[in-house]
Amino acid sequence: TLPTLSTTLHSPSTSTSSTTTGYHRRIIIMDGATQELRQTLSTPPPNYHPTPGRNGATNQIAILHASLEHLRSVGDERYLFLRTLLEVLTLRGFLGGDSSSNNHNSNNNNGTSTMPQSQPQPLSGEEEQLLFHCATGLRHVVLFRWDMFRPSLRCCLRDLLLALGLGLTTNISNGNNSTGTGSGSAQQHHRHLPRTVAMACLSCASSFWKRGWTKPMASYSSSNDVGDDQQSYLESLMCNQLLPNMRRFHGGGGGEEASSSRELFVHLNSLMASPFEQQQPSAMQQQIQYTAAMSASFLSLLVGEFTGGNSSSRYNLPLEFHRLCHRVFENGSENNGSAANNNAASGANSNQSGLDSTLQLSMSALSSLVGYVLNNTTASSSPLSPSAGAPIAGSVLQDKSLLELASRIVDVTCDVLSWEFGAGASKWDFANGSSTRSKGIGNNASGGATVLLRPPQRWRESLINPEFLGAVFRTYSAVRTGRESCSDDSDENRARLAHSLRQLLLQLASIAMGPIFADENERGAYAGFFLDGCLNEMESILNEDQQRRQQLQQQQQQDDFIVSDHTSAEVVDLVTILSRLTTNFKVKTLSRLQQPAFPRYLTAIATMGKWLLESSLAECQRLEGDVECMEGVHWRNDALAQILQCSDAIAGDYWLLSGTTAGHQEAAQVSQMLASMLAPLYGPYCICRVRMSCLEEHFIAREGAELDEIREEISAFSLEEELSSAASLGRLNVLASMTTLSGMFQQCMPRLVSLFECVGSPGDMSPDMAALLEEARMLLLCAGHLLTDDCVGETPAIPESVINACQPGRGGPDGDACTGSIVTLVDMLKSVAESQAVKVAAYPEDPRLSPLLAKTLLWFFGRWGPAYLFPSSDEYRENSAGGILGANSTPKTAEPKVSFCTTLCLLYFCHWPQEKEVMDESTSLLLALAKRGSTVRTLMTQSPSFEKMAALHSVCASLRHNASPPEISTAMSTIGGDLSNDVVRGYMRLPYDDRARVLTCLVVACSEMSNEKASVMLNSCMKAVEAPFSNLVQALGNKQANSKDINVQESACLSILLYSGIVLASEMSEPERIPHFITPSLPYLSGLMAFYAEDLTICESLLKLFRDYAERYIAMMSRSQCIELFSASASLLKHYSEHHCHNRVVVPKRSEGAEEEFEEEQKYNDVVCAIQLLIHLGTKDFTSACNAGYTTMSSSNGLETTQITDVIFFGLQQILPLMSQGLLQFPTLCQQYFSLVGFMVETYPEKLCALPSFDLFHSLLESLLFGMSHPDPLVSKSSLVGLASLAREHIRTHALDAHLSKRPDIFESCTARMIQEVIFQPIIWDRLEPAGMALLPLIAALGVPRFVGVVNKISQRVLGADDERRGRLHNAFERLVRPEVLAKVANATEGRDARVVRVQFKRDFDVFVRDVQSFLIVK
Repeated sequence: TLPTLSTTLHSPSTSTSSTTTGYHRRIIIMDGATQELRQTLSTPPPNYHPTPGRNGATNQIAILHASLEHLRSVGDERYLFLRTLLEVLTLRGFLGGDSSSNNHNSNNNNGTSTMPQSQPQPLSGEEEQLLFHCATGLRHVVLFRWDMFRPSLRCCLRDLLLALGLGLTTNISNGNNSTGTGSGSAQQHHRHLPRTVAMACLSCASSFWKRGWTKPMASYSSSNDVGDDQQSYLESLMCNQLLPNMRRFHGGGGGEEASSSRELFVHLNSLMASPFEQQQPSAMQQQIQYTAAMSASFLSLLVGEFTGGNSSSRYNLPLEFHRLCHRVFENGSENNGSAANNNAASGANSNQSGLDSTLQLSMSALSSLVGYVLNNTTASSSPLSPSAGAPIAGSVLQDKSLLELASRIVDVTCDVLSWEFGAGASKWDFANGSSTRSKGIGNNASGGATVLLRPPQRWRESLINPEFLGAVFRTYSAVRTGRESCSDDSDENRARLAHSLRQLLLQLASIAMGPIFADENERGAYAGFFLDGCLNEMESILNEDQQRRQQLQQQQQQDDFIVSDHTSAEVVDLVTILSRLTTNFKVKTLSRLQQPAFPRYLTAIATMGKWLLESSLAECQRLEGDVECMEGVHWRNDALAQILQCSDAIAGDYWLLSGTTAGHQEAAQVSQMLASMLAPLYGPYCICRVRMSCLEEHFIAREGAELDEIREEISAFSLEEELSSAASLGRLNVLASMTTLSGMFQQCMPRLVSLFECVGSPGDMSPDMAALLEEARMLLLCAGHLLTDDCVGETPAIPESVINACQPGRGGPDGDACTGSIVTLVDMLKSVAESQAVKVAAYPEDPRLSPLLAKTLLWFFGRWGPAYLFPSSDEYRENSAGGILGANSTPKTAEPKVSFCTTLCLLYFCHWPQEKEVMDESTSLLLALAKRGSTVRTLMTQSPSFEKMAALHSVCASLRHNASPPEISTAMSTIGGDLSNDVVRGYMRLPYDDRARVLTCLVVACSEMSNEKASVMLNSCMKAVEAPFSNLVQALGNKQANSKDINVQESACLSILLYSGIVLASEMSEPERIPHFITPSLPYLSGLMAFYAEDLTICESLLKLFRDYAERYIAMMSRSQCIELFSASASLLKHYSEHHCHNRVVVPKRSEGAEEEFEEEQKYNDVVCAIQLLIHLGTKDFTSACNAGYTTMSSSNGLETTQITDVIFFGLQQILPLMSQGLLQFPTLCQQYFSLVGFMVETYPEKLCALPSFDLFHSLLESLLFGMSHPDPLVSKSSLVGLASLAREHIRTHALDAHLSKRPDIFESCTARMIQEVIFQPIIWDRLEPAGMALLPLIAALGVPRFVGVVNKISQRVLGADDERRGRLHNAFERLVRPEVLAKVANATEGRDARVVRVQFKRDFDVFVRDVQSFLIVK
């Protein structure tokens, strides 16, 4: 007895007639699959351990999910997924139709139908979800158990799912009865499956198509006959009863499979072309359009399956299958190789590849779409406004179905153009950078993050077609025009189509130079055509906005400057296309286009940028600075960023900057064009950006809003990038840009000076004052980026564009004016900085003084001073000393600037010592000047402010923050001078690390040995550090001071940091003087660790001091100095490990964010410092070996290798117990540790092999095995190099015999883990060479018989009973392991023969990995 329908389906929309019809359709299926599936899913699977929900309740959703996964994994032996899918669709009228009626009619005596014809009924939400999981579950089961299904059933399933997804089943089922009368009837006849279910069916069908693409669908093993009766029944049910007229694509093997794929494309082509042929009645036309749209979606899914990037399917097949599919789909049949390739040749179109067929189909449909839209477009007189009769599409572009179809066609075209060429492309090849990727579509062929496309020459006819491009642009114009007259749904679909068309145009604009272009002239014509189309659309947007504003003015309405979402997306996409054109075709090609293309292009960019800036400013003004509530701020910023990026690319074009090219005259003319047309955008940019910042600051001050530090940091970083790009724009015309900034400064500075004059009188910070300070800060940032570059790690230099603009010869008569404007601007900034600093000295607590403004002023002078003071003409292309190069090239002109900078810093040191950011910029400014050269150093030491700074250091070197007045008086009387008590107290409040940085500046600036005054100051500064430290050490040694006393601890911390400040002065002149000063103090410094090992602050400071000292000076140390350093370091690490290795438990916490993870890692920064110290100590052996070749004194000054390695391995033994896997989870610490271990094992393997304790050796070995599979390739390489070195050392000297006696399987374990965790994994490709070089000595150390045993165990564990793949794996190892190669390695062959062996094994290993991974990695 069949259960009633209500027990299996719960849809409120089921009517009585449909229930009756569904009952008789159930007779066809006969087995209640839906109810059985529901019962199966509601029952927990075996060995299921549920996670309790809230209040201990059972989580039913978790049970359903677990049961679903279990049913998929066991293979669904009762075909519940398929049967439920058929049952529900039949009950709802999507399958069956006339077939079921005819079946019943044949059983009636009178031959007439007793059941009425039903129409498709809507699915409930539960049914929709159930069908989705049935479709995806069916895909998983069939793909994983492919050979268990009959070939004919697989073909039937593939074709049925395709028909369901395309919406063809209702038409097929209902035959000629599908025409109804009235819209209601039509709506019933053409009800479609929900999109989620339809797309799941298409995705399943596309997976089945790929599965049989290279191998005939009829390749069915007759031995797998289990369930053939059930499969025959299901196939007969689908083909003969439910859907007898279904379109079949038969593939019986050989050429029939190729014919099957051709039939597929022919069928899809007819479906996608039919909407643009003869018009049908409205209801039928919508059905045809829907089917065509789903056909395009299927093509996109099919392409995604072959690329692997957009597929969620798992095929349970090795990587070689996916590579072969990718290659055959791209290139068609291949008849040039092995049997596998011969099989592939029989499964693909020998004349045209699947990719080419897809491109041809999509381009044909796109051409039909374009023609259809243009032929059904009405036009009128005005080219601008729809209301005045602009070219607008009629009802054709208000048809929702057509718009959806058009979007799908454009999408599939974009998917095809995004194809990555090469057999190993996308996710099917993990060997990034291999030779197989030479035909990739982008500059960076790894992954899909490419920018430029390089399609093959065979696509030339389809893509390089001006008529087609013009039609696409005209279609886009028709789509975007007249949106105001559309309904909401139609408008949304038109916006989506417009966006898809812009993405298509962006891809077409990304076609780079290559075989697809016949020559450079054709490439230029292509660029010109594109440029013209984009500029037309951009000008239309600007004209429409202008008309809108005029209409609002006529109506006396205020413009709200709110742009629709569609227009905003259009602007962003269009400027992105222009930016891509600039990047792709370069200025040289664009400037040679037929005029006025290039001038029009520059004007459009400048006009659009100005419009964006002014719109943002107007919106900000309307909201009175409330940026959070601004409409469209994000898209405007995105569009402006693209424009600035485009301007940056233009300004930095090599053709414009290289002055020796053959087209120099032409480039100069283009530069003039840029200066006159594009550079004027810089003025509005500065005005609008500064004004918006002022309004925002005014709003924040008025409302008292709290600022998010992280958000402010991100905003500052974005502003820095934006200003750098804007500076490139401003340098196109330096004089005009300086004129703009000078005018803005002249308006701002008098008000700012007036504000400073009020400091000291009663008052508080007002919103207007805050806005004024922000205005000054923004102007400083603009000026700083315009006049200077960020020269971190480089010699500071004046930008070449500034030099050229200031040269009378090249800058024209305006050269002197440009130089004068820069000098005037700098003088103005000096006066402002001086005004605030003087007020800071008098009233440091006044809230109207801005630390942020002070920081920005110091930042400006820190970038300006090193570049503009005493510039060397030899560093520039133009050797002339005139212009800006001569403005500060003499001591007379430079001395006031140097004195001003030192005085400014001194004032901040003494009166704002707690302003951290101000202190950072002050010390950075002083150090940048001190490193500029001997002339600047001499000028610094001649400055009275600098002398005062040195005296303050000498006084305060022994003064803690809590020093008593008598201590201060004693220190002042000892040093002498005219220092006031307030100044000393102010400097004394400086944090200790800031005092150390000031000392670094003093040492570097006073390092000129030819300057007696500087030498005296240097000696005084160093003695001021040495004396209090000696007293402290003596007091601790004599037990006159208690190490636990807070004052003693603070004195120790101060002394250590001041010594660190001296150590960091390695850029001084004659830096060999530092080791002479530091060496006598090293034993006492390391001795402090015995007192303060448990104090992490002092402990870390000591480790940093020794690390920095070793890093900076070990190469220049003498033998005695090195011995002293090694001895002190050993003592330091011993005391450190005695406390931390036993008393410190490392338990990394799982942090929620990156900031918390960073803070957690910082807690172990002392361990990082200890490791880095050992790394730097180890470099001495290398530098000594290098120096030995250049000096005859090496024997007397050199150092024995054993003296170095003993200290390093002693330190390593101290650290090893602390290095747990928990600690190695921290990235920085992990990198440093493996850098040390890898270097030491590679250089001194005999030392590590002879570690005294097996537990210590085992800990080291386990860390190497942990590191070889680490995600960081540097960590992995260090670990693999270490393993290789250990194995080679054992082969050479049997150094591991002692450890092997305790654990004989060391080499077996290492080899097995390396093969399984590295070589067999996708991560192998970024560590291929070190893995091969580690495997070779491990195999040699094992010997062939033992290695064969390891391989047998691995193959049994990994492949189980898969004899075919096990045989392939053994054969691959046999080809890799050659006895003659192993014999040479086992005999420790050296020299040329060893190099030949390594090179040969490296090649064989590369082939081995590619071969093995192709059938081991399953996707």
